[in-house]
Amino acid sequence: MHVTSKLGIFVDRDEELKALNRAWRERPGLVIVYGRRRIGKTRLIMEWLRARNGTLKHTYYHAVPAKHEVNLSGLAHSMEEHLGIKGLGAASFNSLDSLLELATQYVGDAVIVIDEFTYWVRAEPRVVGELQRFTDHVLPRTKVLLVLAGSLVGVMFRDVLGGGSPLYGRASFRLRLGELPLRDLSKFYPSKDVEEVFLAYAAFGGVPYYHVLARKYSNVTEALWDLFLTPTARLRDEVSFMLREEFREPSTYYSVIKAIASGADTPSKIGEVTGIHRQHVSKYLAVLEALGLVGRERPLFSKKGRYVVKDKLLLTWFNIVEPVMTRDPNPSAEEVLPEIKEKMRAQASKVFEEVATRFARVWGRERGVRFDDVGRFIHKGVEVDVVAISRARKEVHLFEVKWAKLDEGEVRRVATLLKRKSTYLPASLSEYEVVPHVVLRKYVGGKEAVADVKIHELEEVVKLI
Repeated sequence: MHVTSKLGIFVDRDEELKALNRAWRERPGLVIVYGRRRIGKTRLIMEWLRARNGTLKHTYYHAVPAKHEVNLSGLAHSMEEHLGIKGLGAASFNSLDSLLELATQYVGDAVIVIDEFTYWVRAEPRVVGELQRFTDHVLPRTKVLLVLAGSLVGVMFRDVLGGGSPLYGRASFRLRLGELPLRDLSKFYPSKDVEEVFLAYAAFGGVPYYHVLARKYSNVTEALWDLFLTPTARLRDEVSFMLREEFREPSTYYSVIKAIASGADTPSKIGEVTGIHRQHVSKYLAVLEALGLVGRERPLFSKKGRYVVKDKLLLTWFNIVEPVMTRDPNPSAEEVLPEIKEKMRAQASKVFEEVATRFARVWGRERGVRFDDVGRFIHKGVEVDVVAISRARKEVHLFEVKWAKLDEGEVRRVATLLKRKSTYLPASLSEYEVVPHVVLRKYVGGKEAVADVKIHELEEVVKLI
């Protein structure tokens, strides 16, 4: 789906929209929509309601991190205004279940949306138990679809969806919104070339809100300057807000993520950089992994892994923005724009390698080749960016990833080097056919001259993933 309305551009989310339509058909029920800050939860719900052309009677309430009575009153006023329940806002309630039970007596088919429900939960944990009583004893007798949305993913896991929560197992549908795929980001940048679209992805990932902001700039370098480093920058405090909202110890998590971004990729190294005991580091890493902010990569044929920052905005912050801000809180554009451009290219190169692993899987699937193992290979100083093994076909595909323009001679040299590196693979693969691949930004030679090497340009990569 791709629409532009008064709310702005809206891209993809077709499966989530179908799920909401199905939930409405199967009402009554409880739908829980969650995902990181800025991922588009509210926009998804609003577009779903908009697409129904006003046929759904609904109310929307944005919860606030305040006392129970404040949210109860706010929800009651919203339902009075939008569901036509006269006098509801003037009534007094001491629990969410009592409010919802009374309100649902006066409405038939209706959608009740409580956005940022996790703010309410953090301020008043008892609200979860109250909602459980409503979903168990009242909701099944209504024609209401209750939709809860929340950005505090940790709170959602622990207090709403988790096994110890009163609401555990009670949701009809659980929608965790992830980032948009790379292939859809060009819809935000219709006048930009594929390289600029990829640079935007390398800077912001697939988080829609950031691309809505960045699309008006002529290039990513200007976007980073204006959105992060000017005195009125829209995203100047974004990382700080994100971590403060999600964690009770934001400074500790900030330190751990910064250490990983700087190259400390094991718990012991992170502990050395941050001063946090190694045992405690593992606890923080487990939380960050669950939230999708960092990840652990393990090379093929190795038990050792390394931690990396997965969230692209955090990468951009720690690799590009923070070094400038800590050096000079009010830098000049002339001074830092070249630095931003250079560092952004370096980040794009690293992200391109990460993307190539996903590309290899999709490329194989598109051609009916099932890869049993896909990942980086590292052995005694020899490294291959991506190795993909098909045991059924007895093939091992080696991918070298270059954020560069290469001609015929350079591609041939890369392919020759890949075949040499293949000799370091385990002996069990010695009889497999070696298929060299070069994944690059742009090829500037004749493809017919290197028919024995599979060449994948950036445009192909972006279209597939």
